[in-house]
Amino acid sequence: MLQVNPVADKKSFREKAVSFLRYPLFTITLPIPAQRNYQVKKKPEPPKPIKTVMPKNTAKRNRTVLNNIPHKSNPEHRKAVPFVFSPIRNKEEYDKLLFVIKACDKNSSTMFTNVLHVEKIKNGSRLVGTDGKRLHVTDIKTRIKPGNYKPIVNKNSIRLTTAAPNINFPNWERVVPINVTKRGCINLKNITADETNSTYYAFTKMSGEKVNPKYLADLSKTVWTIHCQSEKKKAVLLRQYDEKETYAVIMPLS
Repeated sequence: MLQVNPVADKKSFREKAVSFLRYPLFTITLPIPAQRNYQVKKKPEPPKPIKTVMPKNTAKRNRTVLNNIPHKSNPEHRKAVPFVFSPIRNKEEYDKLLFVIKACDKNSSTMFTNVLHVEKIKNGSRLVGTDGKRLHVTDIKTRIKPGNYKPIVNKNSIRLTTAAPNINFPNWERVVPINVTKRGCINLKNITADETNSTYYAFTKMSGEKVNPKYLADLSKTVWTIHCQSEKKKAVLLRQYDEKETYAVIMPLS
């Protein structure tokens, strides 16, 4: 007959109870977490330029408006403003122009002898005229465009319009005597185009040269200083006494 060990039975019972308590009564199945679909935000695209379609009639109207806007005229295409000199407007400059023009020869076939030559200077314009046998030079304050002009001389006015093209004026300064000696002063107030005139006789005595009496008569009726070269039959220089830049060069008669 088998004997039951009460101590062993108690131990076995206790181990079974502990094992039973450790075993979970039930299990919870956790659901697998759903993966979220995260969307990456895109950068906003720049706005496309809006094309403006101009109606045909508007474009035409704009062209019409532009055509009506006054444009600045080209100075080269402007009409030349004439220079008018008269005893009433500017007597001093009128007399100087008349003095230079008297040395020109309108009937000559040589082009430079029938024009008024104008040069630019610091304080105005220099006027030169010659007929090949005499030379008249003076300065005025009016600024005239440099060139060669054919002046229109009326009873009480002198008009300069546009410069004449294709005229080569010679180097007039070469004929002005430099090495000269002053021979005296002469008042041409009563000069005439006559060899018997007393003033003409006085000029001949001082200068030692005979010139065309008309050339002396064409000078301003004022006081002039006479300057001569050492050699005979050479050009005589006459300077207006109260006008430093007004002078004449006259070739003696052969």
